Amino acid sequence: MLQFSTFRTLNAHFCSKRTMSVQVLKEIFMKSVEAVQPRNLIRKQVKVQGGHLWIHGRSYPLHKLCYLVGFGKAVLGMALELEELLKDNLKMGVVTVPKGILEKFEPRSRIKFVEGAANNIPDEDALAGAVEIKGLVEGLGRDDLVVVVMSGGGSALLPLPVPPITLKEKQDLIRELSRKGADILELNCVRKRISVVKGGGLAEAAYPARVISLVLSDVVGDPLDFIASGPTTPDSDNGDDAVAIINKYKCYDRLPANIKTALGRHKSENSGCLPAITDGKYENVDNFIIGNNLMAAEAALQHAASFGFQSAIISTRVTGNVRAISRIYADLARNMASAICNSSSKQAVKESVRASTADLQTAPDFVDTLIDFDFGQEICLIAAGEPTVVVNGSGRGGRNQQLALELSVRLNKLNIKSADISFLSAGTDGIDGPTDAAGAIGTSDLVNNSLDENIKAEDYLNNNDSYAFYSSYRNGDCLIKIGHTGTNVMDIHVMLVKPKRN
Repeated sequence: MLQFSTFRTLNAHFCSKRTMSVQVLKEIFMKSVEAVQPRNLIRKQVKVQGGHLWIHGRSYPLHKLCYLVGFGKAVLGMALELEELLKDNLKMGVVTVPKGILEKFEPRSRIKFVEGAANNIPDEDALAGAVEIKGLVEGLGRDDLVVVVMSGGGSALLPLPVPPITLKEKQDLIRELSRKGADILELNCVRKRISVVKGGGLAEAAYPARVISLVLSDVVGDPLDFIASGPTTPDSDNGDDAVAIINKYKCYDRLPANIKTALGRHKSENSGCLPAITDGKYENVDNFIIGNNLMAAEAALQHAASFGFQSAIISTRVTGNVRAISRIYADLARNMASAICNSSSKQAVKESVRASTADLQTAPDFVDTLIDFDFGQEICLIAAGEPTVVVNGSGRGGRNQQLALELSVRLNKLNIKSADISFLSAGTDGIDGPTDAAGAIGTSDLVNNSLDENIKAEDYLNNNDSYAFYSSYRNGDCLIKIGHTGTNVMDIHVMLVKPKRN
């Protein structure tokens, strides 16, 4: 099992209060990651008993040997735990996992694991794995059982473009859309239209075998047809949606002819014998959500409370551009700091907090919970989701490092006097963009402290070079480096507001 007990010792030149805040934020984040470890989720929700596989109260007879396929950043643990549960009932399995993860976890297994998609970009290794997965399920019959495990990162680890689209053509399109700020729903909508196995294609290939999908969600709201681009769920998108998204980001005119042809073709033209669809699901498929970011956020909330902090969840549906999200968080911090100086008017504070978070899909009870807090004491706020970054510079980083740095710059401009603000943003998968960091920590005094080291934060921010900034600042102590965690339920944000004592 993955161990989370140690972090690199912080530099002595950190002041004690700041050191404590940084370490506490990291501990809260790690508790959120621990809560969604796949092996634990499988162990709690799946069992084999009396010759049946039981999931969420549903039973499936194991009168024949079954098969296992999977794809995603979190499926290694899911697959290994299922192998342990199924024992001799498992005939064979093929699972695609992120490049480098096997070196860290070193599993002993009968399942064939295929590493691919370095930096979450589909590659030839992932393509070979996808071909094997499709080949395994295609020859199965009505009495066969296929267990599918999937998670975030599954889209990159199950690349099988519609012929004659090449893998490079698909890579270039998705990379360009991502660079221009397309969110996960938009990216996966396009992926479904140009893939053989996404958008229900895997379920159709497996028909008439019985398919059970165990899903760890990395998409806000847990929409089954978008997680890993919905390989076992009917595609609910309008056939023109993908083209509209590509046009939105001004990418259509430069598309290769192969992709334009595929976009113009109805997907059913590529399919053979389709399973019946009833109430938005295939007749031969049962999908189960076994984990999501709410579980991670609630674990973070509980651990924050264990430190004595007044704690609340802002939202588990944070989406949108990092710049907009940082503005919301900065306004929220400013309003909370103002309440420290003047907490007599609860209604005024309530109205200002509600206004500052109006563009965020906040938890229903968030504002009322916050207003009941004692603003003279420490407050910890938790959020979760997956913002996006529009890349204009030539630097290196990820959305979490960018958000932490952007918020730090905004907090500096607000010049908050009544509180110290610390903020963590990190990906639960342990990887943020094409870097070896999960995310970073920002603070209200970061900009001034970095100037003492002759580092100008705004220059790095404007060049989308947050990783270089954090690597230099405090010798990298505010970077969060934990490697592949074996799970993925999007990002966790933790804001700590500590009133200053005169």
